Amino acid sequence: MTGILVTGASGRLGRAVIRSLSVLAPRTRVHALVRRADAAADLRRQGVHARLADYGDPAALAEAFAGIDRLLFISSPELRPAVRWDHHRAVLDAAEGVGHIVYTSVHGADHDPAHAATEAALRERGGATILRNGFYTEPFLVRALDDAQGGTVVSATSGQPLATASVDDLAEAAARALLAVPTPVVRELRGPAWTYDELAELLGVRLGRPVRHRDVPVGEAGPSGPLHAAAASGALAAETPDLGRLLGRPPRGIAEVLGQLPLR
Repeated sequence: MTGILVTGASGRLGRAVIRSLSVLAPRTRVHALVRRADAAADLRRQGVHARLADYGDPAALAEAFAGIDRLLFISSPELRPAVRWDHHRAVLDAAEGVGHIVYTSVHGADHDPAHAATEAALRERGGATILRNGFYTEPFLVRALDDAQGGTVVSATSGQPLATASVDDLAEAAARALLAVPTPVVRELRGPAWTYDELAELLGVRLGRPVRHRDVPVGEAGPSGPLHAAAASGALAAETPDLGRLLGRPPRGIAEVLGQLPLR
């Protein structure tokens, strides 16, 4: 029986993947890779086999990958492209003997140097499944839910739609891709598109009072401004069928995701 390893298992996506795998695969097969001892201890208390290694430590990675035949390679959180690529190259070197690699890339990976280089290396290696994850739905909704307490949500999207995806759906899709027959393919994972006008209406229902949407300049949209600008250009509008195909069901839309968020 082959071992399954999930890298970045202490992050939001990684934790959700471990939860999905605990339902879909025997727990004895599943291993979680983290870079901090406290995170490893926490996972072990939950009954998860944890291994310790940092993307910047090739020797530790090689040891952590021993006995692993299926790898979910969650991309490095490092924002500097050159450093991220160094991390990814170290993972790929350590994973030389792994039979099936699933890599979590991003929407628009062709325009990101580290993701583009990693995808190219995986294609050259052969046999990898590349998941280009859409932007997470939850951060948009959490911010809007907070803003809605004052009766107004703002965006700089010019009314254009955003095809995002819930973290839990992306995690389940990754788990299912990891357990499937290895397929060298690039999958674009995005859920149902939505607009801030639709979100404001749903927030009003959730809160039991009117909530309106106001479009603002990008500079007034806060940390999400660059993504809002991309949405305003239409770059985030396109839905794709790949996420639903992996899940075997329709992906969650904003109404369902919003219903799962706690009121503050």
